[in-house]
This record gives sequence, structure tokens and C-alpha cells, in this order.
Amino acid sequence: MSHSIPLDPGEAVTLTQELVRLNTTNPPGNETPAIQLLESRLAGWGFETVTVPYLDGENRSHVVARLRGTGERPGLLFSGHVDVVPPGGVPWTVEPFGGEVRDGKLYGRGSCDMKSGVAALVTAAGALARSGVRLRGDLVVALTADEERNCLGAEALVNEPLFEGLGAVIVAEPTALELYVAEKGAFWVEVTFTGKTAHGSMPHLGANAVSAAADFLMRWERAYSTREPVHPLLGTPTLNAGVISGGVKVNVVPDRCTVELDMRTVPPLDHGELGAALQQVLREVTEARPGTGVEIRVLSDRPPVSCPADSELAQALAEAVQEIAGVDPAPRGVPYCTEACIWVPRLGIPAVICGPGSPGMAHQPDEFVPVAEVERAAEIYLRAAAKLLL
Repeated sequence: MSHSIPLDPGEAVTLTQELVRLNTTNPPGNETPAIQLLESRLAGWGFETVTVPYLDGENRSHVVARLRGTGERPGLLFSGHVDVVPPGGVPWTVEPFGGEVRDGKLYGRGSCDMKSGVAALVTAAGALARSGVRLRGDLVVALTADEERNCLGAEALVNEPLFEGLGAVIVAEPTALELYVAEKGAFWVEVTFTGKTAHGSMPHLGANAVSAAADFLMRWERAYSTREPVHPLLGTPTLNAGVISGGVKVNVVPDRCTVELDMRTVPPLDHGELGAALQQVLREVTEARPGTGVEIRVLSDRPPVSCPADSELAQALAEAVQEIAGVDPAPRGVPYCTEACIWVPRLGIPAVICGPGSPGMAHQPDEFVPVAEVERAAEIYLRAAAKLLL
């Protein structure tokens, strides 16, 4: 039915440029100007909009907009974030916040990740609203702050009573318009060992926190490797010791050492069980090393997401990406987190991650998105939404 709904895909390109020209670098964020622009656009098309303050409530906010249907079908959530990472120290050949179009590419920080996806979602939502066609299910658009800092914005927003009646979510992160139905979880922990300082020539008089940390890393790598289920789309879990710091001087027994671990998990690994196993290994280390103690702090606990590849949403998007963009609709998985890690477990709905731009272009200098992908994304979202809601 979407072919009868007028859509100007160029609107998505223009809106992407407007968004790129608003500097929403996180930190500090300053997402409110972008949120105000999008809220104004959606409200003007007849959406019921709620702006939700975030943190300081002045320069940071989210917006949730709802276009009501008859309630005969479950609603559809369009999801995107407006914050971006800093331009970085490598010089750009274009203005990072210029939104310049050159040779079929739209340049700027956030053009790929993910202001073009946001613009395409909003353009499709506007086309549905302006068509006057009565929806059988609600269309809800959630545009968030503070995604780049571990999805903290969506984690706060999902607690608001604004998401009732939904049956599926499209997350418009860059995928080159491919379909991702699964993503790895992120379980990050900070482990701090304490010991007793002593002279380096008499280590028996102290308790070496660095040695305890090294012992722990060896033990945990062995234990973690035995917990490696294989997921058909995500492969196996991974473990990376990203930070280790301890000691003050070569001839002093260190009394403190901190390790930060990045564990990427796949179903059916349960983070609670993983944490319990980690605690057991820590007990083994400290019991074997008199005088040492340990503290553990969870830095991130985002569950893995795996949604049905044959859901109504996935089928609608598969048809759309194949027909509109000629993209292979085979379902895929990604090793990083998106806001699907918030929506799927908290709302109990399936997600598909699909958006314009290459995932490898995110956070790069001279970041860009192909203009044609932005235009096609808006058409894809409109067609999928029409199939699910009309």
C-alpha cells in the first residue's frame, strides 16, 4: 500500500544536512537543538509529542512522538539517536559540521552514525502522517540523547510511560541497508585488587596486587573459554582485557592493581551466571594469595539480542530492502551494541537494525553517507511501516 503514499526522499537528505550542522558532540551532548528541530517537524505533521528532559534538562533531551492508529494492530517504534562522537584529532578535509554534499556523498560528523538514519525515519513518518491514511497501529518515533555513552539515554527514557502497545522496533543505525536481527551483549567489569606494599628486594613481606591481577587474568581466560556457545549469526563470545594499571615504582611491591574487562556475549549466556562465575574465580585467586583483597564493579551490563529472522517486521523490511535497494535481505548479526539492547528486553518486542551508511564509516574522519542510501532508507521505512500498520 505504500506506493500510494507520496514521499520526497530528498527531504531526508536535506534534514540530514540540517542535523549535521547542529553540533551535538557527546560529551557534552547538547542534543536539545536537534531534538527541538525534530519535535517541531513531527508535531507539525500531527504527531503527539513529548519532550523528556535528560540530565541537566536544559541542553539535553529526548522526544517521543506518537501518530495514533485504530489499535487493531500492534504499534511500530522508529528508533534513533542524535548525539555524535567528537571529530577526533585527525584533520578532516571537509568541515565536520558542514553537511556538505560532494560526488554523491553527504559529509559530516554523524552523517553516517546516525543522523541520516534519523532523518530517513522522520521523513517516512512524515509521509505517513501527511497522507491522511488511517493507521491500524500506532507509529511511535523515539529520538534520544546520550547513545554514544553506552545507550544511557534510552536506558533512562524507556522508564517513561510512552511505549505502550508496541509490537516491533526499527533501529536505524548504519548497516548499508542490510538487515541485522542480532547483536552481542556487552558485560564490562572493573576488578581492583588490593595488597600490601613492601620493598622490592623483600617481596615476601608484601602482597603483590599486580601478580594477583595477572593470576586472575590467566584463570578467567581459561574459565571464560569454556563458556563459548556458538550463535549462528553472532559467532562466539569474546574477552578483551582493555585496561590494566597498578604499581608506583619498580622496586616497590604494588598494593593496588585495576583491570577492566570487555566481554561480548551471545545467547544463551546469562550475565548473572557469568558474574557469579567471575566471583568464584576471584575467590580462588585471593584465597591462594594471603594478604590480597578484591573489589568488582560492573561498568556495563547490556544483554545480547537475538530476534526472529522471520518476524513480520523482518519480512517487511526484507521485501523492502530487496525491491528498493537491491540489497541481500539475509539476516545478519553485529558484535556491538545499539539501542536494541534497551528496547528488546524492556519492551519485549523484536527489532531489526537497518540504516543508511557503512558501519565501518562510523566515528571516522571525513565521515560520510551515500546520498542514494539516505533516500532509499526513507522509502524502505515507509514501505515497511505501511505493511505493518495499514
